[in-house]
Amino acid sequence: MPSIYQLKPAFQNLLRPFVQWLYSKKITANQVTLLAMFISVGLAVALYCLHLYQQPLILFLLFPVWMLVRMGFNAIDGMLAREFNQQSKLGAYLNEICDVISDSALYLCFLGLAFI
Repeated sequence: MPSIYQLKPAFQNLLRPFVQWLYSKKITANQVTLLAMFISVGLAVALYCLHLYQQPLILFLLFPVWMLVRMGFNAIDGMLAREFNQQSKLGAYLNEICDVISDSALYLCFLGLAFI
């Protein structure tokens, strides 16, 4: 069974045409990082509000789907930064800060459900 580290190059090779397309459209690694954070926060707020208004809990299946997509976003921003010379101190800070904000928002939406 392959380890996650053996799968990473194959995953990146699948993403590479899309990454090249993003670069051709002048999309930067920092923009991808920020977009992933905004989607994470938006999803967290939406899931919390859905529960407040007693919507079907099956909508919470969006959470694992988004986590997989977000993994792709993380790979894409890293590939853009490395392969297209977009590395910067700001990018390094954004990468870390946005991951913490995203994770916190997504997990806090579940914590908030415990108090309703």
